[in-house]
Amino acid sequence: MYERNSLSTPIRWGVIGCGDVLERKSGPAFHRSERSRIGAVASSDGESATRYAAAHDVPVATGDAEQVITDPEIDAVYVASPPNTHEGFTVAAAEAGKPVLVEKPMGRSLTEGREMIDACDRAGVELFVAYYRRFHPHVEEIQKLLAEGRIGEPVSAIVNHAFPRPNDSGWRETPEISGGGWFVDATSHRVDLLCHLLGAPTEATGVVRCDDGDSRTETAVSLSLAVADGICCTVTSDFVGAGSTDRFVIRGTAGSIVAETLDSGGFTYEVAGESGSVACNQPESTHGGLLDHVEAVLLDGETNRSTGRDAIQTEAILDNCVRSAYADAIPTTVWDGSFPLTD
Repeated sequence: MYERNSLSTPIRWGVIGCGDVLERKSGPAFHRSERSRIGAVASSDGESATRYAAAHDVPVATGDAEQVITDPEIDAVYVASPPNTHEGFTVAAAEAGKPVLVEKPMGRSLTEGREMIDACDRAGVELFVAYYRRFHPHVEEIQKLLAEGRIGEPVSAIVNHAFPRPNDSGWRETPEISGGGWFVDATSHRVDLLCHLLGAPTEATGVVRCDDGDSRTETAVSLSLAVADGICCTVTSDFVGAGSTDRFVIRGTAGSIVAETLDSGGFTYEVAGESGSVACNQPESTHGGLLDHVEAVLLDGETNRSTGRDAIQTEAILDNCVRSAYADAIPTTVWDGSFPLTD
């Protein structure tokens, strides 16, 4: 079991997976941080780990993830490999007594997510899931407005997220590896925000379209959720239509919050006849706020606000409403589909 006072400062991270997420999103946050550093990297072929280590002055590069997990010079493990490996690496890191930050989706199913939570509970280590938008400044401002009751009681929310899927989606459209398609990979961030900002799901239903030639995963999704005390949420996505959108709206009894483009860093609001706007600088690195939070939990004793138990709410919604369309390709979920989800 780890103890905060046993962790090095900076925290020495072992990273498993040296793909695009590490290169573009999380890696820059690690390299800018004064309280974290990457001490070792692993990739399935070893080659991308070697290239990354050479480019970023990382002392250890290997094709053996176990070497990174068990290395006594490593304090914590970041799992940035594809979702089919998340459960195994998370369990192994927990058994080695090391806190884990795992990429999203948390796993390929609710079943895998529960195994990850149980392993970290048994070992007494923190489990963080990389829903990094929770820590973006404008999202934190939205959370403040809601907490202050500025829009009254939330009544409904609408999310519309769509973009033409890339020509080369790689493993992201192979459900045995990814646990889903682009809704699971990208729109899950927006579903997580609904749960984070408004409360845990109590009902969830979905209509899924999977009909784009070679794609075995979702090409369009319409999701209906009830969260907390009956707040009605609608999430629609498609990945074959023309153009892109990323609209995020919360309506309340006394006002509304509208982000015409969620990732723009700003939103408008109307409160009791008053209107205004909030504009925040986007984080210098995508995972910057998340990593700051992880460090504050591990080094300063702050409460984890992106836990496995938080993320498993989204896993349950994905299982019930999206993955059911290709359930034969992913691990069976032993769950009756009822909400609220208890764990």
